[in-house]
Amino acid sequence: MASTVLQLQKNSGTSILDNSNFIFDQIISSVGNLSYDPVTGAVTIPEDGLYIVDWWVSIQSTSGAPGTAVQLISDKGQVFESNSPNKTGNIGGIAVLNIDDAPVAFSLVNMSNATLFFSGMIASKANLRISAVDSGGAADNSRCFALDQFAHVLEQIVTLYPGASVSLFSNRLATITGPINSLYRSPDAGSVPMLLLGDEPVAFSIDKITVLYFPDSVYDSSITYLTPPDPFPQNCDTDQIKNIHDYVAVGDSISFTTGPTTSASGDITINEYGILVFADTTSMMLVVTPQIFSIQKVTGAARIDHSISISAR
Repeated sequence: MASTVLQLQKNSGTSILDNSNFIFDQIISSVGNLSYDPVTGAVTIPEDGLYIVDWWVSIQSTSGAPGTAVQLISDKGQVFESNSPNKTGNIGGIAVLNIDDAPVAFSLVNMSNATLFFSGMIASKANLRISAVDSGGAADNSRCFALDQFAHVLEQIVTLYPGASVSLFSNRLATITGPINSLYRSPDAGSVPMLLLGDEPVAFSIDKITVLYFPDSVYDSSITYLTPPDPFPQNCDTDQIKNIHDYVAVGDSISFTTGPTTSASGDITINEYGILVFADTTSMMLVVTPQIFSIQKVTGAARIDHSISISAR
């Protein structure tokens, strides 16, 4: 969201009625995915985040009110006021929108209890600007899409395969085998949980998991995957996700290594950003792509048709 800005300008019209939205007729600048409706005057923010909105209006006179009042009003009930005791001159305001329930639409509204009149001597009657706050890249880089993807799939796995046997490979030396139990997510956490294995469960941080191998479970085609935002956020795992996604394709036979002791091979069944799936008639394997250290495609005469193979060396 570092490159998200929308600037609107009102150049036409001689007045605006009380309790009416300002209609801006010129888009000065538009970068990112903010949208503007020139019929209603509403701006829509499609993504959660921190935004700053500022505006100014140049007033010639009013139809009777002693001053002027303009409000920024959202469809979520937020109201930000700007006012002046004068009937003539500029009125401006600023608002900070901390949005966690997008989409949100807002409009600039005349709330002066009077009609506002604009001067015919100036070209620009009003201006509104909105931009996303970039906290040194933290808003984008604090989230890793592969982790969100893996968490999304695990939510489905624990429901579809309760109690199923799974071997958990990590970027550490140990390999753990046990039955799927559940997920744990702190009430204060975001989208990334811990995976619990065993009847007396042990919790594992999923950012350390490289491979989940299900030796006796058949892949369920109802499993869904997240679609990356467009544009793809440049965060901690973006380049590796893109590299592997585009380097291999569904149907490729590959061998790969993860961590210091794990190697595997198989024919790719699902190739999603952040996850590769290998599946045959008796087993399945999920691989978190940023954890892959090396990958080799087997083609032509050298290719050997095989089922999933995984080993801890």
